[in-house]
Amino acid sequence: MRRLLGVPDLDMPPQQGGAAQPGDQQGPVFEAPWQAHAFAIVMNLYHNGHYTWPDWDDYLGHEIQSPDHFPDAPVMEPIETDRANYNKFLAACEADGGNYYHYWLASLEKMLDVKGMVSRDELDDRIAAIAKVEAAGPRFWSGDRVKVLDIELLGHSHLPTYIRGVAGEVESDRGAHVFPASHGYGHEHAHSHETRETDALQHVYTVRFQATDIWGPDADSRHSLNFSLWDYQLEAAI
Repeated sequence: MRRLLGVPDLDMPPQQGGAAQPGDQQGPVFEAPWQAHAFAIVMNLYHNGHYTWPDWDDYLGHEIQSPDHFPDAPVMEPIETDRANYNKFLAACEADGGNYYHYWLASLEKMLDVKGMVSRDELDDRIAAIAKVEAAGPRFWSGDRVKVLDIELLGHSHLPTYIRGVAGEVESDRGAHVFPASHGYGHEHAHSHETRETDALQHVYTVRFQATDIWGPDADSRHSLNFSLWDYQLEAAI
């Protein structure tokens, strides 16, 4: 889960029993996007009835006190202070409250595994898939000329008919994302994704098209349209 949300690596020392929660700090509630994502996932699953709040509270409380948050992290000796169970990690959490959401992610991973919702193996497989896509990088870059493929789609279409076969220019790579239909209801179309072993994760690009290229010379040449298009929908324009 940490890898899925782009969480930075963190050296997590063993915790003493009854470790205190980090105190609130002034400033933004979420200092990085992954923290907001972690919070949203926990709350969404709770509100959809996948676990009770006492369940979540038990897992989070246990994780805060657990000595094995991240087994590969180097051991750090607790700091002696006037407060029980004080250590360097808790001090870091209080200096930067965002670190607290590492607890949330570790707790959520364990609870989803125990409840049979997302196993450790499933999570590892998804992390490996993301790492593969990241290592491969995007096929297209800003400024590249691309052409929209004329794909025969079955069921709902994510590709407007009037831009099929039209060439445009990539403005930006929006990163790798889960294909909505594959994620939710099953992805069905007649085109093979030759660049991916699975179509569950692929790059999305913002592509700009001139109005005249879409609607012909009668369109206003000053106008253009931007579309978010998936990797499998594009090929390099000749």
